[in-house]
Amino acid sequence: MKRKKKLNHSPAAVLKQAKKLSSSKEMSWEQRKIIVSAIIGNGLEFYDFALFGAFSVVFSQLFFTGDSVSSLLSTLSIFAVAFFVRPLGSIFFGYLGDQFGRKKALGYSIIFMGVFTCLIGCLPVYKDVGYWAPFLLLCCRLGQGFCLGGENNGSAIFLLEHLKKRKGYAGAFILTGGAVGTLLATFFSGLVSLPFMPDWAWRLPFLFGIFIGLLGTYIRRSLEETPEFLEEKEKKDRTAPLIFVLKNYPRQFLCAIGIGGVNGVFSYTLVVYIGVYLNTVVKYPLANALFYSCMGLILFGSLSPFVGHLADKIGERKIMSCSCILAIVLSPLTFFLLQQQNPVSIFIAIGISAVIMSTFNSPTNAFLQKLFPTKVRYTGIALGYAVGIALLGGTQPLICTSLIEITQNPFIPVFYIMFAACIGSLSLVFSRESKGDFKSFSQMSPEYSLPSSFKSGGISSREKKVESRT
Repeated sequence: MKRKKKLNHSPAAVLKQAKKLSSSKEMSWEQRKIIVSAIIGNGLEFYDFALFGAFSVVFSQLFFTGDSVSSLLSTLSIFAVAFFVRPLGSIFFGYLGDQFGRKKALGYSIIFMGVFTCLIGCLPVYKDVGYWAPFLLLCCRLGQGFCLGGENNGSAIFLLEHLKKRKGYAGAFILTGGAVGTLLATFFSGLVSLPFMPDWAWRLPFLFGIFIGLLGTYIRRSLEETPEFLEEKEKKDRTAPLIFVLKNYPRQFLCAIGIGGVNGVFSYTLVVYIGVYLNTVVKYPLANALFYSCMGLILFGSLSPFVGHLADKIGERKIMSCSCILAIVLSPLTFFLLQQQNPVSIFIAIGISAVIMSTFNSPTNAFLQKLFPTKVRYTGIALGYAVGIALLGGTQPLICTSLIEITQNPFIPVFYIMFAACIGSLSLVFSRESKGDFKSFSQMSPEYSLPSSFKSGGISSREKKVESRT
C-alpha cells in the first residue's frame, strides 16, 4: 500500500505535493537531489561536447592536410556545422520531453552523447585513411550536436519545474556544472598536449565518454518526473508541440532564438575562441592558451550562482541587460589586453569575458522558463535556443578566424561580440511585451498549477485565449 501511495500521480496527489513544495521555506531532500543530479548530468554532457572545441587545434593537425590556417578553418567548420544539427535534436527530444516526459528525453540524450564521444576516440586519422578521417569525424560531431539539442535546456527545464522558488539560483548552478565539465575537457586537452605525452594520448578523454553516458543514465533513473509535467499529463491534452509553438508563441520563440544566440557568442568567446585567438593570433603556446581558458571557466563557474541569486532579487532582465552593455563597452579593451602578451593583461581580459558571460548566461534558464507553457516548454525553449546558438554562437570561432585572415585586423572579433550584444538587447526588449512580466505561468495565474478537475481546468487565462484562437 505504501508503494502505491508513493507512485500516486492523481490530480489530488499532485496538487498536494505542489502545495507542500511551494509552502516549504527550505528545499527538501528530494529537491536537493534533483539539483545535484542536474548539475552532474549537465556537467557530464558538456564534458563530452566541449572536448571537440578544446581539441580543435590538435584535430586540425590529425584529421586534415595543408597549412595550419586552412586545417584549423576546416576543423572549426566541423565545430560550427554541428550546431546546425542541434535544432533537429531539439525537435526530436523536445517532442519526447513534451509528450512522454522530461526524464525520458534526458535519459536518451546523455547515453547517445557518450556513444558518439567514445567513437571519436576510436577514429583513424588522416595519415591512415585519408579523407575518410575528416568525414567520420564530421559524422560523430553531428551526432554530438543532435544529442546536445535535447540536453542543455532540457536539464534546466527538468530542474526548474521541480522548484517554486529561487529558480534563478538553481538555474545558474546548472551552468556551474556545465563549466566544470568544460573545464575538465579543457584540462585534459592541455594535459595530453604536453611534449612528453604519447601521440595516441588524445584518444583517452574521448574514450572516457562511454562511462560518462552510463553514469549519467544511472543518476537520472532514480529521479521522479516533474510535477508540472504530471499535471499536464493528467489533462490528456495532446498537441503537436512544434506547430503549437510556431503558431501561438512566435514572438517568444524569436526571443528565445536571440537569447540562445547571445548565450552562444559569450560562451564560446570564453570557452573556445580566446584559446584559439591566443594560439593563432598572439602566438601563445597551446598549453598556455588552454590554461587561461581554464581560469576563465573557474571564474565563470564561481560567479554563476551569485549572479543567479542576484537575479532572483532584482530580476533576470536587468542583469542580462547590464551584460549586453558591458559587452559593448568592454570588448575592445578585452582584445587589446589579449594582444599585450602579458600574463596579467591576459588574465584581466579573461576576467572581463567571464563577467560578461556569467551576467548574461546565468539568469537565462530562469528567464526562458517563463516564455512558454508547460505542454510545449521543452520544444519552445530547446528549439529556439538551438537555432540561436547555431546562427551566432557555434559559427563565431569560424567567422572570426576567417575575418581575421581576410582583413588582417585582430580586432574584428570585437565587432562580432558587439553585434551579438545588440541582438541580446533587442530580444530582452521584445520579451517585455509578454503578459505577466517576469512571472512564470503558474505565478501569473495560480489556476495554471491545478489539475484539470480543479477550478478552471488548470489552464491560465492566457492559454484560454490561445486555445480559443486555434
